[in-house]
Amino acid sequence: MLHLIMASFNTQSYSTDIVLSDAQSTTPHSLDSSGTSPEDLRSLIFSAIFFALIVIANIISLGAFMVEKRLRTYNNYFIINLTILDLLVGIVLGTVIEYSYIKRYPFSQNVCKIMTGIFNGIVNASNITVVVICADRHQAIYDPINHFISRSKRKAIIINSLPWVIGLSFWIGYVTVWEFVVDYDNGPHCLQLYLKSPITNVIQVVAKFFLPLAVIAVLYFRIYRKIRKTVGRRGKIKRSDGLTDINLSTTDVSGVRVISSSLEVSLDNIAEPRSRDDTIVSPSNDEGKIGDRSQELSKSNSNRMESTAETTKAIRTLLLIVITFVVTWIPVSVLNLIYSFEPRLVLPGLPIEAFTTILNLQYGNSLLNPLSYAMSQPLFRETIVRMFTCRGCRRLSRAN
Repeated sequence: MLHLIMASFNTQSYSTDIVLSDAQSTTPHSLDSSGTSPEDLRSLIFSAIFFALIVIANIISLGAFMVEKRLRTYNNYFIINLTILDLLVGIVLGTVIEYSYIKRYPFSQNVCKIMTGIFNGIVNASNITVVVICADRHQAIYDPINHFISRSKRKAIIINSLPWVIGLSFWIGYVTVWEFVVDYDNGPHCLQLYLKSPITNVIQVVAKFFLPLAVIAVLYFRIYRKIRKTVGRRGKIKRSDGLTDINLSTTDVSGVRVISSSLEVSLDNIAEPRSRDDTIVSPSNDEGKIGDRSQELSKSNSNRMESTAETTKAIRTLLLIVITFVVTWIPVSVLNLIYSFEPRLVLPGLPIEAFTTILNLQYGNSLLNPLSYAMSQPLFRETIVRMFTCRGCRRLSRAN
């Protein structure tokens, strides 16, 4: 796997042979009779286990969504889409195992051009899906009623198709079409044309990570600020309600009770119209009517919004996905930018082991995402546990 990584970071200042020779000179080792060094063998085993875990984890996640209908909610359609993309990332990365063994790209140059465009499109679509999840959650927080009313399976499918269209369109054009038009020679290591220039390499780094990160940062900051504001407002309302209960004053005038109170219904950002005069003059039994009306308003509005449990679960899942995305992609993106302008800071300046770990970390995002779903959704965990027990399978079949 190391040879593929080194070759993929070629620039105008380096040929493939120089990059590979730098990598090999920094890690001296002896070859066995088959031509495979112990370091290469360990890398091969690690790659096989790593990519197998990505595929298995995402297959299990898809299996959970298939067997448990209660997991197939509107919010989880975005998770299902992300799971499919991560599964494809693991499957395509399987070619790296063969590359590590034979020390060259195993297919033709035309296949290299096509598969590179598709693979980069899938990886970018996975990152864009995180942006889409943030955007949907942003609307749910700032416009809860319209968001809830418009939720449907058809809407979820349309929104989830956007990352596929955007990612594949950009990368097939940026890699496949461009290289076919200029008849670019990818060589035995399947090098991409955009790696030949620092500017074109920076463009691909920005498209993959920094642009999605900027959008996610803005959306998540607004979501966080809104939640903090809502929690603070609810705290003030609870404190004011406690004072009202203690200081509620009533005055009887000719058998008529004058009640001075303030009725507020707080559901996130929803405010019911109120009259200018908060003083209500009514017979004594109007207190019950006011209470009944407030309960009816609360019940009517709650039927048009997400439940608190659903919102909490969605926010928790989004938080874990965003943290995973940022932690796994920042090191390799910064490293790629540094290499674009000063390759000697990376090769041979950076130890090969650290270099390999950082480059593998970005694909660890596809492995950690399924763990995020399990951590944030108890029903998801329970379903996975039941999937591996015969009694659990029977219960799921009866329930479905």
